Amino acid sequence: MPKKTINAFTLLELLVVIAILGVFSAVAYPNISKWITDRDVKKEVYETINYIKEMKTLADSGQYGIVQLSLKPNLEVYTMSNEDYFNTYKSISTNNSYKRNYQCNYGTKQGGFQRNRSLETLKLSVSNNDSSVHVYPNAAHNPTATVLCLTKDNSISYMRLRKTERDPETGQNVDIFIFCSKSNSNQNTCKYNARFDFMYKITINKNANTKIYKLNKNGQWKKIDG
Repeated sequence: MPKKTINAFTLLELLVVIAILGVFSAVAYPNISKWITDRDVKKEVYETINYIKEMKTLADSGQYGIVQLSLKPNLEVYTMSNEDYFNTYKSISTNNSYKRNYQCNYGTKQGGFQRNRSLETLKLSVSNNDSSVHVYPNAAHNPTATVLCLTKDNSISYMRLRKTERDPETGQNVDIFIFCSKSNSNQNTCKYNARFDFMYKITINKNANTKIYKLNKNGQWKKIDG
């Protein structure tokens, strides 16, 4: 019987294949790693956007008179009942600075607000292993939080120090909230004028409408959503 010929790789051919795979891995891995890091930060950006929308819905539906969000590491939420909101801002017999200036104070510094821990479901903690981001504002800077006072008629703004900028499309002043990756930043270095890879910025106008920007390679903010 004729002998069967079995084709096999030579040692040299195997070494060539291994070398090619090594070169491919060296080129591809950094790009894959960057993509994963950016994806993780972007995921938390959109989770925050959706959370703001959910909290605004609670005010729009009349469940609360005001929902106050203190966006920062270790988020805080304060709510005011419809009755307290009416007595503070709408009653004819009421005459106070909050009503005159259409403003709210921080949490329980203003009568009528109660801490509502059941709504504090967004996790952006410095020590939270489930979070991939540092955020600004934070305790290392001033202001220490982005505070939103959400109402059905969008009439109330926060009275204390806020970090704002002018929206290039509308000319309105908007609140900002910035995300940095934990891979290349810390709580001190994540700030308004930082320039890191994987940085995102949310802007929030008086109607709680949001826009998302990403810092590009030229150090400029480019709108990607909103």
